[in-house]
Amino acid sequence: MNIVEEHREKCTQCGQCLEICPRYDDFSLLDQLYRYLDGTSGIDPASLLRCLTCGLCAEACPEGLGVKMLISPARQKWVSENGLTDRQTMADPEAENNIFKKVAEMDKIPAYRDGPGSVVYFPGCAGTYINKCMSQASVALLEKAEVDYTVLSGLEYCCGAVSAGAGNPGPIRKHGQQNIEEIRKRGAKILITACPGCFRAFKDIYPRVFGELDFEVLQVSQYLERLLKEGKLIPETAFKHRVFYHDPCHLTRGMGVYREARNVLENIPGTELANKTPENSACCGFGGGVRVNYSSESLSVASDRYRAAEKLGCDVIITNCGGCMQNLIEAGKGEKIKIFDLTEYLSLACGVKIEREDREMLELVNRAYSLCISDYKEPGFS
Repeated sequence: MNIVEEHREKCTQCGQCLEICPRYDDFSLLDQLYRYLDGTSGIDPASLLRCLTCGLCAEACPEGLGVKMLISPARQKWVSENGLTDRQTMADPEAENNIFKKVAEMDKIPAYRDGPGSVVYFPGCAGTYINKCMSQASVALLEKAEVDYTVLSGLEYCCGAVSAGAGNPGPIRKHGQQNIEEIRKRGAKILITACPGCFRAFKDIYPRVFGELDFEVLQVSQYLERLLKEGKLIPETAFKHRVFYHDPCHLTRGMGVYREARNVLENIPGTELANKTPENSACCGFGGGVRVNYSSESLSVASDRYRAAEKLGCDVIITNCGGCMQNLIEAGKGEKIKIFDLTEYLSLACGVKIEREDREMLELVNRAYSLCISDYKEPGFS
């Protein structure tokens, strides 16, 4: 049974997927996707570009189906028939319009330790080039905990997850095996990833494509929880914050990782966690290419996270993903609630302050988007 037959057979059209979805509200989309995937009609590519790939639909569906199950193969089919657009190549390390290349031309990129180490930290493209405070905070915590670490950063080590999500699997095929070999070469027993997409690539996609890995793969929240349990990190600053933890879609719904970050936050003195489970968690609006295709709509989705945090009486939102952090910061102009990355917040609690320039980061990102993507419209003009 193929994916269309399975979806048609199991879907009862109860509507729960579209009730929870922040992007789609018309059941005709399912019929469009069925016909396109079984080859009986074409499709308007705009129908495919609106999906955040957040997984809320599958979580809400009694049969575990949802819309994303059809969107992902439909995007791949569309690319195979029509070729790659600049929106599919913007995260491809080999492409001239790669946004991270453009950022590197315009900004200073930190250099990290890159020799051998039993622990490899993989900041990903976002942590290397855009959300630099995340990688700087992580490295500061590894130093403080006296971990034998090394950093694998830069475009030459792109995991390929973002491109694959946009319908371009080429970077995974091209870079996956060399990434694995470089990690082995450095003598790693543990790989720590920052980006949820990188985590899924190494933890799920790479073993299926390249075979089982001989090193442990952890998301940074999992490793920080371990360091706290082992007493290698001890928060020394007591905060007075009621915190809303924003669950990244690809980490929580995609990979089932949500408890570790909460455990980290609950171990920081003076931090009161308002949402102790991922129940009612929702998307920040960044993923699935929506941020670059529908920028204002993307930030409107992110604004809902402020309302959710405000309703719970929180003064801080903590996230654990570079894309989420970027979107929340950009959507938060005029908001009183502060945004922190998990590693940044823990580093502050451990007495390490990381410099952060939000306005410069957003200006740089929007400039890179406008230079690399045709017809890109900044938020407020889309």
